[in-house]
Amino acid sequence: MDTPETALTPRSRFWFGLSFVLMGIMPLLASFDIGLLSTDDIHGPPWLGFAAGGVFVGAGLSVMAGPNRPVLSSILVILVLAGLASVGNWIAFGVGERVCGGTILFWQGESLGLGCRIPFGIGAMITNAILVLMLVGALQKMFGDSPRLARLHRWAENLLWLTLSPILLPMVLILIVQSALQVIKDRLETGEWPRNESFIARMKAKRARNKDSK
Repeated sequence: MDTPETALTPRSRFWFGLSFVLMGIMPLLASFDIGLLSTDDIHGPPWLGFAAGGVFVGAGLSVMAGPNRPVLSSILVILVLAGLASVGNWIAFGVGERVCGGTILFWQGESLGLGCRIPFGIGAMITNAILVLMLVGALQKMFGDSPRLARLHRWAENLLWLTLSPILLPMVLILIVQSALQVIKDRLETGEWPRNESFIARMKAKRARNKDSK
């Protein structure tokens, strides 16, 4: 039996959101060279700290707003996405050398140049597409689903799928190769090609129904 989800109480939303706001204050202040951090700790232009801190502040305020203020929550979520997009776009396409540190499975180290820019570029393009899609959705709620906005919404959806393709296509290719290898393995072990018996049975039943209907 599924357990129903328990909505956060207003007090819980407040404290949970406040924790995000507090995490964002320090980089926000650092962009003005105020507080424990300075602009030198940002490792980029000062506005980058403001954008990064604003992401946390916006997320926290969105949690505080809750479902009872959908318009305010939508605006805050759009601002959060805009902050994420600005950071990702600067890392991927901004001027200057890029050095990224990270961990992938058992590898840990630094990526330089394109090795840093390409992953952030893919993420930035996806975030940009999501941001455009949300902006169009907000306009549709405000002004109604006009034909022009509907076309723009379809264009934004296609843009999102296009930006996701560098991730989705390799995953699909891996699944196809795995399935092909499994089929070959079954063929070598049994001497027969594997058959999807349930699919064959459904197709036979469908053909029988079509004949009866005629």
